[in-house]
Amino acid sequence: MTGHAVARPTVSEEDPSPNDFRLSMPESYRKNFDAAASDAHQAICAARATSPASIGTFPSSRPGTALCVVADDRPGLLATISAALVLSRLDVIEAEAYTRRRAGHADEAVDVFWVRHDPAVRPNDPVTSEDISSLRQALIGLLEGKVDRSAVGEPATRITPGTSETVVRFIEDRGGAFATLEVETGDRSGLLLSLAQALFNQQVQIIASQVKTNGTRVFDRFSIVELDGAPISPSRRLEIQVAVLTAVDPLQAKSS
Repeated sequence: MTGHAVARPTVSEEDPSPNDFRLSMPESYRKNFDAAASDAHQAICAARATSPASIGTFPSSRPGTALCVVADDRPGLLATISAALVLSRLDVIEAEAYTRRRAGHADEAVDVFWVRHDPAVRPNDPVTSEDISSLRQALIGLLEGKVDRSAVGEPATRITPGTSETVVRFIEDRGGAFATLEVETGDRSGLLLSLAQALFNQQVQIIASQVKTNGTRVFDRFSIVELDGAPISPSRRLEIQVAVLTAVDPLQAKSS
């Protein structure tokens, strides 16, 4: 893991046990993270208390600095986190989003990111504790409305040569519903913000997501439902696909 680790708070006796925390997370989370990472995520959740958001590092062998971002789940949260990352000039290498169910409390988003500085600006600089503190301040400012979301703007699209083709499609889940949106496109700065903002504008709810970068290509999966929890109907699929394609690759959308 690059960069300097942020000191992680210890888990108090009043906090849930590690087993309870892991059981409150989806099965996919328990398969993807070992005890060391899970313990760090639990401590970051506990440190949030009444704060709008908590951010900390966790141990990971994947490239980049591994961050866990915790906040109350809400529509558009992934877009808001992505905007904070753009404000902080941090580039997303990989990302995974999870929803933590808590009895008697609002659902909690536990989103994990592997980040680096924007390669076009600070390609070799480590992500420091000061950078992460600035990211947290930016995110809380956006969540509390103290930072104007429109001031973030959309990052300029930089198409990598030979990777401009974008594919946006729905795939069926085990129940036969078209619930997972797949996006494959060329890597560029601010891509996750463009994707998350397009889905938020379509008034859908992201219940899980996975972002992976392979060389100059990005492979993203979003499990989505309508805001009321209803599955995405066939009549909505095309509308969402066009909106996402237009946001990510306007030139291809015009030629389609």
